[in-house]
Amino acid sequence: MSTNFQLTAIAVLLGVSGVSQAALTTTSGPVGFNGSASVTATGPGVLSATNSNNGATIASVGLGQFNAAVGVLTDVNLQLNSNRTQTISGVGNKNNGPGRTASGSGASDALLSAVGISASFAPNLTQAGSGCSLAMGPTGAINCSWGPQTSAATATSTNVGADEQNLNDYAGNGSVNASLSLPTLSATTTLSSVMGQAGAGSSTTYSVDWSGTLQADYSYLLHALASFDGSAESHSLTLDFGNVAQNSSALLDFGLFNLAAADRIGLDLDSVIGSGDTGVFDTGLSTFFDLSQGSSQAFVANLLTADTGAFSAQYLLNLSDADFGASSTRHSYQLTLNLVGNVSAVPIPGAVWLFGSALFGFIGLGRAKRRFG
Repeated sequence: MSTNFQLTAIAVLLGVSGVSQAALTTTSGPVGFNGSASVTATGPGVLSATNSNNGATIASVGLGQFNAAVGVLTDVNLQLNSNRTQTISGVGNKNNGPGRTASGSGASDALLSAVGISASFAPNLTQAGSGCSLAMGPTGAINCSWGPQTSAATATSTNVGADEQNLNDYAGNGSVNASLSLPTLSATTTLSSVMGQAGAGSSTTYSVDWSGTLQADYSYLLHALASFDGSAESHSLTLDFGNVAQNSSALLDFGLFNLAAADRIGLDLDSVIGSGDTGVFDTGLSTFFDLSQGSSQAFVANLLTADTGAFSAQYLLNLSDADFGASSTRHSYQLTLNLVGNVSAVPIPGAVWLFGSALFGFIGLGRAKRRFG
């Protein structure tokens, strides 16, 4: 006979929730990157012109994922250590006519993005160029240039956590990509005057260099360790009730343990599958959730003795890491509980047999007296 049932009663929790444990950490290691993006604004015959190269990608960094064999992933932080440097340059040109000045400026922001992560940096960078002058008069076609001018490096660093619902994206045997980009990147070129002969104009180029290292820091808990023994791993337990009398009481205690380790996640008992003579046994098992490391849950098994015979049943206990952290990194476990016992009919004592024989003798004697009396 086979029985498959889902346990629904919730046992009393012992100990502290797995998420309160002191998590261990590991890292993908720092990955270096170095990239740049630029934009050029050109203004022919106008006082000012602006151009943009918004959304330019500086670098895409592949970070090694968390290995679920190590434990249950509970948190992810990206650690960025980097600098941004701006450079600006430009040119101006004119024909005959009044003198004028060519100059320009640039502006940019920055964004670190990955699955479940978006970190921008403030304030935005801005840079103004010194410009150059074009002489007045019948000069014919002339031009001037200014720059390149490079700013001091601007520290662009952060430590930002991933959203909990995206933890699974950081677990596996491959890599997860992070992007370093410039959501806005623009340049403006200016000319102080456009009077005189046609052909005056200016151009400004603005660029941003971004370099540094990026790494993923992973926090995790050790997997649960289910056992029938509180001091060592024991995946199988046989409870033998021995020979018991019919209609008597037959009880045996046992426990389930989450073996002790300071950084271990809690243990869940999810379900039990029974086979064999399950109708004459009661395991006492009920589901429990987040049994903390070093704790146990006690149960009492019962052999029902209404019927006689030799009985045995097997129960597969399905357990798992507590429901915290990345679901793809949680492991499942199975323990086997065997119950055996023999129920015998109660024997009739010898004195009862003698009493019964004497009683039948008296009954027979009484009948004989009535017959022959």
